Amino acid sequence: MSTHHLDPTPDAAVWPTTAEEPSSEERTPRHGPSRRAVLVASAAAAVVPATGTVLVAAPALADPSVAGGETRIVDVPLADVALIDVEGGVARDLAEQPATMIGVTWPADADVPEVLVQGLDLEGEWSGWIPLEAAEDTETGEGAPGTEVGWIGAVSALRIRAEVDGGDVTEALVAHVVTTSEAPGDQESTLLSGPDATVSQSSQLRTMSATATSAKNPATPTLGSGAPRFVSRATWGSNESSVRGTSSTDRLKAVVIHHTAGTNNYSKSQSAQIIRGIQSYHVGTLGWADIGYNMLVDKYGQIFEGRGGGLHRNIVGAHAYGFNTGSFGISVLGDYSSTTLASAGRRAIAQVAGWKLLSTFQSSVTAKVSWTPGTGTRFPPGEKVSLPRIMGHRDVNYTECPGLNLYRQFGAVRSEAQSYADSGWTKHLAAFEKAGGSAVLGTVVKSAHSTGKYNATVLTKGLVINESGISTAYYCPTATHWQASWGRPSGRPYEDGERVVQAFSFGMSAVNGRYNRFSATKFGDVAPGRDFYFDINDLVDLGVVHGYGGTMYHPDELTRRDHMVVFIYRAMGSPSFTPPKSSPFSDVSSQDTFYKEVCWAAAEKISVGYTDGTFRPADTIRRDAVASLLYYAAGSPPASPKDAAQFSDVSPTSGYATAIGWLAKTGISRGYSNGTFRPRNRVPRDEMAAFLWRWTREV
Repeated sequence: MSTHHLDPTPDAAVWPTTAEEPSSEERTPRHGPSRRAVLVASAAAAVVPATGTVLVAAPALADPSVAGGETRIVDVPLADVALIDVEGGVARDLAEQPATMIGVTWPADADVPEVLVQGLDLEGEWSGWIPLEAAEDTETGEGAPGTEVGWIGAVSALRIRAEVDGGDVTEALVAHVVTTSEAPGDQESTLLSGPDATVSQSSQLRTMSATATSAKNPATPTLGSGAPRFVSRATWGSNESSVRGTSSTDRLKAVVIHHTAGTNNYSKSQSAQIIRGIQSYHVGTLGWADIGYNMLVDKYGQIFEGRGGGLHRNIVGAHAYGFNTGSFGISVLGDYSSTTLASAGRRAIAQVAGWKLLSTFQSSVTAKVSWTPGTGTRFPPGEKVSLPRIMGHRDVNYTECPGLNLYRQFGAVRSEAQSYADSGWTKHLAAFEKAGGSAVLGTVVKSAHSTGKYNATVLTKGLVINESGISTAYYCPTATHWQASWGRPSGRPYEDGERVVQAFSFGMSAVNGRYNRFSATKFGDVAPGRDFYFDINDLVDLGVVHGYGGTMYHPDELTRRDHMVVFIYRAMGSPSFTPPKSSPFSDVSSQDTFYKEVCWAAAEKISVGYTDGTFRPADTIRRDAVASLLYYAAGSPPASPKDAAQFSDVSPTSGYATAIGWLAKTGISRGYSNGTFRPRNRVPRDEMAAFLWRWTREV
């Protein structure tokens, strides 16, 4: 009996979590009895429309009307169903049970049975026995307590056989009877890709009623040139209200090909409802975050968007145990164990595989790549193995998937995929290679896609941006956080203290071991790349400085003494203070604009002015005086004049030595590259911002 695929982190009450766990949101936490125990004890039915709203719940074996793209799953404990004699054994007879798809689960501690189903079509003929492929256990990679869901076509009744070593075990099983229906847009599926793509009215309605997707997973944007035309999630009717967040990885290594099994007897317009049924079963019955495959292909060559999160990203699927992270899962609708996939379907697989690998800058799709799998795969855990970039599910797990006859076509698939890659769009790849390739820019995180006015590829350490037909690659430490609103990098990154900063058209980015950030340009005279750019912008965000007219900062203007006191006052949260009626300084009037702040500084002993009783508010302030104000505003923390010894021009006997030493010890002031502090230099407004912002981080 072959096994198939299981989501890497399903219901925690049924399967233990493992190292193959892309996201804590991948599983649905549950309490009390396990999902399987609940299914056996109390079967339930639900009708789910293409837009994702549950319409009705009904008892087991009920037959609610299913139409307009809706999907119904009825959970039927087979112990409650009649056991009949059939040719070659016994079967459970689900008479008068409409369905189009079927899946089966069993107790977690039971042996994996061989499961066969047959359906009574609408003309009164029983189909042949159709095998259901077993799923994989997330902990061992072996048989799991359930099958995949298989398409059987529209039937009015079902028979189910399940045997272990030739003996019937149906009494312990639960059948999950799926009824899908045709949606208004299924007959005219709108193929989406490229700037000229259009969306049908039906898919627009679905998108409007599925707004939850934007909050859970990023949507697929317009992809770069050469991407295949595909049926979007909105068009095939993805139930966005039921899915949960998916995760992505920084590197794509390979494509894994599957088949969904079930019967191959489906029409071109039925492919969308098959996919809706698979998603409903994966999410509702198996408890996965979303449909397990990244893309799906039918025998007619139609290509469908699979798991949510964006086809431009390396979304971690649920299709190949131990190899989900770093692979892209493509599944063909139908069973290809003894049937050869038609050329249209084969070419569709090749096109998707060739595009996905090329768009992640892997131009040799026939090459091999190294993996180090864990336990539960076909390989010894921890042993490095070399596998093709295009491979089958059976190459990594104990399964017959994607069927022997399709597997025998892999030579043609790889050859055709290479042809697609060779003739594909390579402008971004050429710029990437010219800039030093992966050694400089890292691996592709988001393949070519439209964002703002750009067509961009995002890498772990760089960007490739195409605008007006010209592609340029940039080294960029904050690339994974880049947004089109930043604009292009306008300079090389450089070290600024403990952080690495880089200028962009519309701001600056910064990264260190603790954070990645971007600050948009606020003032016309403080351009990205200027010294103390972040300090100035951060003080604006803190409400300490406001600039002139809100548009200019005057960074080179020297800072006045009264202004410096005002900035410190604001930086301390503008504490409540009632100024005295009589000024503590002979040259400061109660009518002065900043009378309150200057009096506050005097009352707090932050500045006592000059010995002649003046404050000299309009004088420009010196660096040693700034050190003194900041030191006393911080509450005179422990410091010594010796701490200033790193500066060659600061005498330990200076009255400012302790304050300057404290600035040096805390890193608020680094001095100049020649080892001086220049205490008597006047302080321009950009340096003032650096002093004050660093001070706010210290006190």
